Amino acid sequence: ESFVHAARTARQTWDERLADISSGGGRSLIWGASSKGVAFLVTMDGEVSAAVDINPNKHGKFMAGTGHEIVGPERVPALDPQLVVVMNPIYVDEITADLRSRGVDAAVAAV
Repeated sequence: ESFVHAARTARQTWDERLADISSGGGRSLIWGASSKGVAFLVTMDGEVSAAVDINPNKHGKFMAGTGHEIVGPERVPALDPQLVVVMNPIYVDEITADLRSRGVDAAVAAV
């Protein structure tokens, strides 16, 4: 019962955060085009513009179940995100440094 409550609360929190950004004209991206990224996208109602992945074999392809385009990190500055949601918290520092080196000052948060 506590898990169900925590899961609902987490989903609602993410949905609200994504909706707030989208309603203000901003963009959100996820970083990680794997099964966790698919699960996040199919669960959320909020707007996400694209999925980012470092694997060049995924670039130009689309996420299962949602059709979000998968882009490489080099495309992120042009997308001008306000939020990047990292699917694996182990990589938050690395991804944040990568974004900053590309001149992207988006908020970075882990699932």
